[in-house]
Amino acid sequence: MNSDQEDYRKLLCSTSMGYTAYYVWSLQARRERKYNVSRLLAALSSMKRVRAEQAFRALGEVGKTRLNVAHALAGFEPDMIASGPVTGISTLPRELLERAAQALGEGRDLVAEEMGDLFVCGSCGELMEGAPATCDVCGTVREGFLSFRATESMGTLGPHTIVRQLEQTWGTLQALVADLSEEQLATPAVGAASIKEQVGHLTDMDVVFRERAWLILETDTPQLPNAHPPTLVQAARYRNHPMIDLMEAFYTSREQTIDLLRGLTVAAWRRTGHHTIFGTIPLTHQGNWIVDHEKGHLIEMAQIRHDLLDHRTLSLPHSLVFEILEGE
Repeated sequence: MNSDQEDYRKLLCSTSMGYTAYYVWSLQARRERKYNVSRLLAALSSMKRVRAEQAFRALGEVGKTRLNVAHALAGFEPDMIASGPVTGISTLPRELLERAAQALGEGRDLVAEEMGDLFVCGSCGELMEGAPATCDVCGTVREGFLSFRATESMGTLGPHTIVRQLEQTWGTLQALVADLSEEQLATPAVGAASIKEQVGHLTDMDVVFRERAWLILETDTPQLPNAHPPTLVQAARYRNHPMIDLMEAFYTSREQTIDLLRGLTVAAWRRTGHHTIFGTIPLTHQGNWIVDHEKGHLIEMAQIRHDLLDHRTLSLPHSLVFEILEGE
């Protein structure tokens, strides 16, 4: 192994480990509803991934796809070299992480004024706050950047898909509660609320979303209200409600929401409101939020239903937990 190969293997080792660390930390920040901190960590993860790819290619480990698949089947076994610290090394990442540390020390997420949109050069992995016309390091144009914008932090679904997803939730809920007794529907899993509580909570959050959507559509750049108090913890009261009443409440609320959204123009979906954490955001941001939030709870309820019918211990796999986005 020559000195260049050794350097590239060190780089591959450090960037691969850095990528994994930042990626998993980003998921954890999302679990804790620190969405801007999560966005920062996701950008840093992509920075490391791009640089790991550079090192991997420089080592000659990428060939034609047929050869790559043959290597995968043979059991690719790279020589890795320890390389010291793998995160928080360069100037801008460290500065951004220090901002995040200060906010977290105050028990909160980063807010819009504390961190702008982040971009990672897809060619060299350079991290940028704000998007210049080209990368200062390698000259790649802005179109070649990976973006981590506050307005896209909840997802990038378009209006048609958002409405379709919201329309489908009712049918999914009907399937999830079918053939379960009132007692089963009120039974919580370890680390999760019961199906009754979650259905009631989805109704509460649908009301919050509809209020925000109405404000965005009917007023100019309104200050959006917080999602609280309808947290999942406060949904415990729904455990004693008849399931038919909870389902009827959700159906009524969702029909009102769909009626508000159906037929909106692209311009209407682009109308904006001001969010304390994310800054100025379009209606599509909030549409992605409610869809992503519901997706998480539907996954939880599907797991609870499976365990109830299969007489299994009601304990959610850890991998499902990160899907639950309470939302702000």
